[in-house]
Amino acid sequence: MNKLQSYLSSLDSTTTVSEEDVQNTLALLNMYAPLVRQSVRRLDEFSMQCYDSRRQSISDFINLAIDFDQDADRKRIADRLASMGHSLQLLELLEEALVLVKEDPRHDGIYYRILKARYFNVYCRSNEDAFLDAGVSSSTYYRHIKDAQRFFAGMLWNVVIPDMILAQQDHNDLVNTLSA
Repeated sequence: MNKLQSYLSSLDSTTTVSEEDVQNTLALLNMYAPLVRQSVRRLDEFSMQCYDSRRQSISDFINLAIDFDQDADRKRIADRLASMGHSLQLLELLEEALVLVKEDPRHDGIYYRILKARYFNVYCRSNEDAFLDAGVSSSTYYRHIKDAQRFFAGMLWNVVIPDMILAQQDHNDLVNTLSA
């Protein structure tokens, strides 16, 4: 391997991903569809609760919640909104990593199609559903799934999460500067 190839391989995010990172990524990916279904269900329940208790839509409630009110009902609903927000942030991180997989030209979109079909299609229940949805043969699916998972893990742990941490640090620095 010449120096250029060696340097390029050092930039490959999959070479620095540990098996633990891959396992953690798989756990997160397996949570995606159930979390989406749960978020939709909780949002529907929340919408009904807002309407039943206050005769307001969620957007009306949020607009009124801006005017700080300390009653217990508003606090309980605000806590539920915050909880849903955390779930949505996790989903967003996973989706950002998927976009990076899609934009990478090295795999002709096969990794993206496989991952999207298997983990991001909330109705997918099996590998068979995934390879049919991805439009690939079962042998192609099984030949690429492990590499696609590892590549996704590299994007998540080496690009998306560090970017999120840097953005949060920049935000905190800006807040500290403005409050000083």
